[in-house]
Amino acid sequence: MIDRVLEHLRVLVAADTSDPAETLTRTHPAIAYSVQVLEAFGCEVAVEDLGGGCVDVLAVRGRPACAHVLFNVHLDTVRADPRWRRDPFALSVEGDRVYGLGACDIKGAAASLFAAMEATEEPVAVLLTTDEEGGKGACVGHFLDTRGFDPGVVVVAEPTRCAPVLQHRGFASFEVTFGGCARHTSRADAMRTSATHAAIRWAARALDIADQSLADSRFNIGMIRGGSASNVVASDAAMRFGFRPAPEPDALTRASAAVDLVKSILPDDTEAAWTDRFMAPPLLAGTAAVAAIDHWGLERGPDVDFWTEAALFAAAGLPAVVIGPGDIARAHTADEYVETDHLTRCAEVYRGIIRSGAGPSSPDPDRTEGVACAP
Repeated sequence: MIDRVLEHLRVLVAADTSDPAETLTRTHPAIAYSVQVLEAFGCEVAVEDLGGGCVDVLAVRGRPACAHVLFNVHLDTVRADPRWRRDPFALSVEGDRVYGLGACDIKGAAASLFAAMEATEEPVAVLLTTDEEGGKGACVGHFLDTRGFDPGVVVVAEPTRCAPVLQHRGFASFEVTFGGCARHTSRADAMRTSATHAAIRWAARALDIADQSLADSRFNIGMIRGGSASNVVASDAAMRFGFRPAPEPDALTRASAAVDLVKSILPDDTEAAWTDRFMAPPLLAGTAAVAAIDHWGLERGPDVDFWTEAALFAAAGLPAVVIGPGDIARAHTADEYVETDHLTRCAEVYRGIIRSGAGPSSPDPDRTEGVACAP
C-alpha cells in the first residue's frame, strides 16, 4: 500500500498550498487532483469556494450518510522555512523518511486516506479543507452550518503517530495595536509617545501575569511589528499573542477570565485597540468517541497540547477523534518529514475504520441533537 500512498503524496506535495489566501481556489491543482481521485472512488463530490483561500471539498460514498465516518483533512500548509535544504515541493524518500512540505502536517494523511479508500468499497465521507493553518475555521464552519447529515463520528487528521487522540488543549489568539506620534527621536517626550515603547511595556506586564496566573496555558507573544527607523518615534505597533487552555470542562470560562486580566492592563494614556482573532474550545473525550475507538479495536493515545479542528466538530455535537501519521515535532519545520511506516500504518488504520464504520449508536450526553440523515 505504501507505493500508492507515495504516488498520491507526491502529487499533493507538488501542489503548493502554503499561501492559500492568494492562490487557492476550486481550480487549484491540489483541489482538482483530490476531486478526480474521490470521484474515481465512487464518491459524490461537492466543492465550495468560500473566498479568501477557503475551499472545502465534501465527498460522500454510499448511503445512509448519517451512519458514515467523516474523515477531515486539511490540505493547506505553512510557508516553507528558508532553511530547507531540499526542494519543499518535491517529494524525497530517503531511507525510512519521506520529506516534503506538508508530508507530516498533514498531506501524508490525505495520501493514506486515498490509498485506504481505494482498497475499500464501504460507505465513507470525506471533508477536505484549506484554511486550518490560518486559523479561520471557515471551511469546517461551513460544513457544520450547511450539512445535510450528521456523521456517526468524525476522524480529524493531525500528526498523532497514528494513535487516536480524544483530548487536546484549546487555542485563543488575539491582536493588540498601539498608536503613537511620529516625530524626531531627539525630542524630550520621544520615549513617552512611541507606540513601540507602549507595546513593549504592555508585553512585559502581560508576561509577568502569564508567569503568575497562566503558567499552564502556554502563553506566547508570537509576532511584534511596528516603527520605521531607529531615529523616528514609532506611530504604530502591533502584537499577536495567544495561549492554550488545558482540556478541562471549564476551560473557556477560565480562558475568558485570563483574557480579561491581560486586557485590563492596556494603558489608559495610549491609543490601544484589542481584536479577538480566534478563540476555540479544547477537545474533551466524549462517550461516543471512546466507544468508536473501542469499536475499531484501537488503543487510545495520550492527550496532546496542540489544537485541532476536532474541537469544532465536538462543540457542534459530533463525536470527534484525532488520528494521523507523523509526529507534531516534525510539523512546521525545515525539511519536514514523515516516516514511511507511519504512512503505511495510518492507511491500514483508516482502511479498518472505513470497513468497521461508525459502530453502534448509543446515547451520548456530550452530543447534541443534529441534522437528520440526508435522503
